Amino acid sequence: MTNRDLTCAIKENTPILKNIALKFTKDAEEIQELVQETLALSMKFYEKYFNNPRLIAWLYVIMKNVYINSYRRNQKRIRYENYQINGFKGDGYLEPSTHNLANKTFLEKDVKNLLSKYPNEYYELFLRYTEGYKYRELSKIYSLPEGTVKTRIHHMRKYLQSRLSAYRNTA
Repeated sequence: MTNRDLTCAIKENTPILKNIALKFTKDAEEIQELVQETLALSMKFYEKYFNNPRLIAWLYVIMKNVYINSYRRNQKRIRYENYQINGFKGDGYLEPSTHNLANKTFLEKDVKNLLSKYPNEYYELFLRYTEGYKYRELSKIYSLPEGTVKTRIHHMRKYLQSRLSAYRNTA
């Protein structure tokens, strides 16, 4: 079979392709796109057909692969969009907005006020931890066991969380 004969045979079987596409989707536009993509790929890879005597089966495999690839691509796009939306919602943004600097200054004052109620060594330890020091580094600086450093920071965090619960509800 020559390229021209194959092209004619594929065009004759276009209505059958539309019926096959109907099994994958009910949307008329998607059916049309699926058939067109199948026809384009069959023309592109016509040399691979000559080993296969069943034209409709060959076209079905092409259509199935086109549908699966587009479905996977669409799922990845949806997953990415949902990730972006959830990321913004997780940060508290429903729409584009600016930062409220007044809340930040109130929060900083309240945190410093609460931390000042603890002994100075706890206060310094916690501040250095928030600056990015690791437990191991803090244990060397303060000559404390690493477990003690972890425990003190944990207690400070819990204390601040319980005392600053009002800020959690406004975020």
